[in-house]
Amino acid sequence: MRSGNNYFRFSPFIVAVWMAIPGAAQAQTTSIADETGYAEFFAQSSFGNVTSQAYGGEAGYVINPTLQVFGEIGWVRNTAPASLGTSAQTIASGISAAAGNASYEVRQPVTFGVGGVKYLVPLEQSRVRPYVLAGFGIAAVKRDVTFSTTAGDVSQFATIGTDLSGTETKPMFSFGGGVGVPVGKMMIIDVQYRYGHVFTSDEGLNMNRVGVGLGVRF
Repeated sequence: MRSGNNYFRFSPFIVAVWMAIPGAAQAQTTSIADETGYAEFFAQSSFGNVTSQAYGGEAGYVINPTLQVFGEIGWVRNTAPASLGTSAQTIASGISAAAGNASYEVRQPVTFGVGGVKYLVPLEQSRVRPYVLAGFGIAAVKRDVTFSTTAGDVSQFATIGTDLSGTETKPMFSFGGGVGVPVGKMMIIDVQYRYGHVFTSDEGLNMNRVGVGLGVRF
């Protein structure tokens, strides 16, 4: 079984961005009131059941200087709970008893889409933009457990049930916050944290994501 061990993989980059905030804020020349929206790509470290990575994109529309609506889509590489690994180990033991040997790999990727609102905290004499947000959407949770043995096709030794395979699409909610750092006239660096909960049919799925977004304002 493989699992991530690169906890907070993007932490050094995040620290560097935070150190750059004062200079980036002073370099900003475009008024927030002149903007109509933004779009960005993000890379994040995901942690909860296991440590993994997440990637995706976000776009938003400006309602007023402190309120925006946004949408994001993303993919988390692995969110497998301990219970999935335990079930896989049980099946692998049965295969090994019949075939002489067996190995397995457990993954649970999640693809999601969320829409919601973002509130920008106004700061006097600063273009740096702290914010909080909340949203609601859907997530597709894929149980991806694979087995292998040198004795041949695994299916002759075991039948894999829906608890170890298949995709479940369920509602999710998300909230979080961060700091937007304007760079020049159009670019923005977004240091961000997101929490999401997917209402799966078993114990539910919690996802924490921290990372950096790079985008443009228009």
